This record gives sequence, structure tokens and C-alpha cells, in this order.
Amino acid sequence: MVPDLSKIPDSPGVYLMKDNAGDVVYVGKAISLIKRVRSYFQSSAKQTPKTRVLVRQIDDIEFIVTGSEIDALVLEANLIKKYRPRYNVRLKDDKRYPYVKVTINEKFPRIFLTRRRLMDDALYFGPYTNTGAIRSTLEMISKLFLLRQCKKTIVPGKTRPCLNYHIKRCMAPCKGSVDEAEYKKRVMEAVRFLKGDTAGLLKELEDKMHTLSASQEYEAAAQVRDNIVGLRCLTEQQIATSGVEDRDVIAAVADASTVYLQVFYIRDGSMVGKADFSMVDPEGPADVPAVLAAFIKQYYQDSPIPPEILVQYEIPEKELITGWLVQSSGREVRIQVPFRAEKKKIMDMCIRNAEMAMRIAKMEKGPSVSSRTALSELKEVLSLENLPQYIEGFDISNISGTNAVGSVVVFENGSPANSRYRQHNIRTVRGIDDFAMMAEVVDRRYSRLLKENGPLPDLILVDGGPGQVGAARSALDSLGLDIPLIGLAKRFEHIITTKKGPEEVIVLPESSPALKLLMRIRDEAHRFAVTSHRRRRSASLTHSQLDGIPGIGPVKKRLLIEHFGSVENMRSASFEELMEVKGVSKKIAELIYEQLGGKTNAHADGG
Repeated sequence: MVPDLSKIPDSPGVYLMKDNAGDVVYVGKAISLIKRVRSYFQSSAKQTPKTRVLVRQIDDIEFIVTGSEIDALVLEANLIKKYRPRYNVRLKDDKRYPYVKVTINEKFPRIFLTRRRLMDDALYFGPYTNTGAIRSTLEMISKLFLLRQCKKTIVPGKTRPCLNYHIKRCMAPCKGSVDEAEYKKRVMEAVRFLKGDTAGLLKELEDKMHTLSASQEYEAAAQVRDNIVGLRCLTEQQIATSGVEDRDVIAAVADASTVYLQVFYIRDGSMVGKADFSMVDPEGPADVPAVLAAFIKQYYQDSPIPPEILVQYEIPEKELITGWLVQSSGREVRIQVPFRAEKKKIMDMCIRNAEMAMRIAKMEKGPSVSSRTALSELKEVLSLENLPQYIEGFDISNISGTNAVGSVVVFENGSPANSRYRQHNIRTVRGIDDFAMMAEVVDRRYSRLLKENGPLPDLILVDGGPGQVGAARSALDSLGLDIPLIGLAKRFEHIITTKKGPEEVIVLPESSPALKLLMRIRDEAHRFAVTSHRRRRSASLTHSQLDGIPGIGPVKKRLLIEHFGSVENMRSASFEELMEVKGVSKKIAELIYEQLGGKTNAHADGG
């Protein structure tokens, strides 16, 4: 169904596409919002597979009008960082290099180094490759602006100041010696310095010094004078490493869905550091020039902008992005593709480093030696066409058919991918029928993956014997899926397969790496199913027909449910059976009987 587009204007801005759960799945910008959004709902013949999948997820569209396309570009990058939408290409931060964090979301902000960049409404600058230099800069900022470094909660006038106040390194907002407005003014001066606006800041400080001096506030004027001297020292240090030969060199290489980016930092003609990044295109294969453009938009939101950025491909929206960089930095910025001499040489070196980073990442993501041995053995004993690098395991957990839960666990390259585990509450099966429950879970799992064009596993493992395997196979057949499927029976650890028609049993020695891997997946599916079932059962215990019965609190309620399995079984129990539960007296048994309208006809005293 096409969302209502009638209110979307013909203006520049940003649009946020949401699914039926209200989650933002895509953020985009446009010079004309209505024209861009309408294009998603025209003929699907010209759409990419990624766009077709995205459109099927859209339930609602919000928009934000901006004053210009550059404003839309900035807002788009900020919203992508905030929501991390599934269908946007997203930058993964390099955690090895520090950022400068300014906690402007606090009443009395701090400025400090961090290696974690969070979506917490704070300001971040970096990453910085020269940790020593940025630490020295922060030390000087602390001396100049007297901002607090402690983490304690500030209650002005009710907290004793620390040593930094006494050695004139903090204005001590905890003591109440500075109000919030004046303190935040100092913070924003420090932020302006971090952004490179030293000339304007120095001019303001000089005017302030002269004003204070004219008013004969000589001590305050002397403090501002010292700040000016310190800022000029820092500015001179920056100028020394910010000459004509300052540039960032960005290279990118891609595999099926991930682009690996390498950034070389050239300062004053010399390479001073590098950083690795990656960006994931959720539906791949990646459009590398488009990803390069997305990287520049996201990375330079809060990183130093050099006069020149070298890239290996011409990027889309180059003029728009360049205009934004010029506007943000306040000086000329060039984005160029080098073709000769030294610039081309360093770009080639950057590309080689990006390729090496990709190879290392693939090795780290690939199976270990032991996992590779187990997967190779599985491929051989099950006669699989491909190495089963992606395996899904299923199990069912219930007590007497109540609160039944099906679990799905995912193993990639022999290791659990916990974030992809899923729980399915059984909806259609009543009573104890593990086979039907297994069929329901398998059907729901792969119906959804087919609908979303999600990846299908190389192998499916169910916890159980021929009955569970047969039920799962029937569900797959009804969906038209021919995925290799096996079961692992607990008693003898025999592998049950239907690959060749009738159930075939494969027996592997206890020392087999393949059997150990299957047992690990089976046990993990069982653990996750039991955990999910307990969680669901606990939730059901909070509201039941036992609520309100005098003498039955949470503990007795839990004991009754665990003993009988369900309220329905309790309704059919005799008084003697009810009183078998710890803490249940004859009086409480009678109250339970009255509350449940039970079928009991035998009293504890035989009457």
C-alpha cells in the first residue's frame, strides 16, 4: 500500500521512511521532497532489488523541510547517525583513534578524550591520529577555559570543590562560583577553538580584555590576556601543521556488501597517520563511488576538514558536498581524483592498504581452523554442495503444551551470531504437539525471510528425531524451499536426514569435530528455547486467574503453575492434588476451586 504523499511539499529537505513497527528504515534527502519520494512508488521495473525490498517495508513517511540542499545534506547525515536505518549505508567508527567529546547535553559540560562515539547528543571531534598532540591541546584548553574535568553530579553551592579549583584549573560550578550561562559561554569558546575558529575568538577576547581594562578590572583583564597568549601559542602550533600540503587521502575497496575505507592523513607534506573504516550496504553489492560520497558526508560532520581531499573515484553530488565542506570549514576545499606524480603514488599506496585491511577483516570473520575442519567434515558426511558456513538451529520448549516457545539460533562460520537469534511464541497449536509446533516455527521463520529477501541458511538443524525432522521438511516443502535439513536425536546423538528420501541415520564417532559442532548448535537452541519459555511463563504468572485469591502470592502462584503446568490442569485437580503443592491448605484449595469454577468433587477429608 502506498503511504499518503499528499502532504509532502515540493521543497528541499529530508524524508524518513518507517516500517509498520514505527522504526526508521531509511533516511534520504532531496532538493524536491515530493518528486524524490514519488519516484519510489513508480514502476518497479527500473528499481534496484534493494529499492524494491525497501518499498515493501514502508508503512509511513515523515519529512523535515530545510532551507537549502546543503542543510538537507547535513541533517541527513545526522539522522543516519541517530537512527542507524537498516537500508542506509552506515559508517562504522574506527575505535582505535580517540575523539574529543564535549558533553553539551549536560548542565555543566566537560571536554575529554574518548574512544567510543555514542549517539548521546554530545559533540565529537576527531578521530585524531596523534594522541599526544591532542592531549596537549586539551591540557591547554583546560588551563585557558577552566572547564571541569570531574564526573560528579553538580549541585551548585552544595558540593566542595576539588584541587583543580584551588590551583586555578576549574571555575568550580560545584561551589556555585560560576553560573550556568557564563560556564556554557566558556564551553562554546572552547568548541569554537576545536572547530578552528581561532581568529574570531581571539578578536572577541582582545575586545573583552580592553573593556575590562578600561573599567579598571585589571585582574580579570590579566586573566583574559593570559588566555589570548595561550590561544596564540596553540594557533601557531596548528599553523605549523596546517599548510598547503595538508590533505586526506581516501581509498575504498569492496566485497559483496562491505566497503573497506582507508584514510591517510597528510599534514605539512608528510604522512602523520592513517585510520581504517568500513561501511555496510545492507543489501549489496556496494556502489563504491556512492559509498565514498556517503563516507565523506558522515565522516566530516565532526572531523577536521583539510584543504584537499583525494579520492580514487569521481563521486556523486561532488559540487554539493564540496559546497558544504567550504561552508563548514570557512575556506576553500577541493575534492580531487589524482592521476599523476606524487598524489597518484600515495593514492595507490592507500588503495593497497585498504585491500590489506579487507583481507585481514575477512580472515577475522572467517572460520577458525577447528571450525573449518568441522564444517568441511559436515559438508562431506552430508554430501552438501557448499560449505555450511551459515547454519540455523531450531528447538521447542513448553510445559504440558502451555506457553510454548520456538527458538531459532544462528551460527556463522562455526560461531554463534547472538544478535540474529529469534524467539517465536506458538500461536496455532493447542496442547502437546511438538511436531506441529516445529512445523509452525519453521514455516514462520522462512516465510518471513522469503518476504524480506533475507539470506537463507546452508543447513538447518532441528533438535529431535524423525518426527521433528519430518514436520520441518513438510513446512519447507510447502514454501518451495530445498534447504538441507537434519535432526540430532539426544539419546544416541544420531544425525537424522531426509536428503535422500526416507529418513537416513548417520552415526559419527564422539571425537568427530562435525558432531561436536552440531551438538553445540543443538544445545544452544535448547538453552535459548528454555530461557525464552521461562521468560514467557514468568510473564504469564504476573496475570492469571489466581490473582486476588487470599493466601496466594507470587511464590505460591509460581509453585502451582510449575506443579500443574497450566490453570486448565489446576481446574481439573482434586483437593488432595491441590494440597500436594507446598503451602496450599484445605482452605486455600477451596478458594482456588471457587475461583476457577473447577470440576473437583472430592474433599481432602473424603466428604
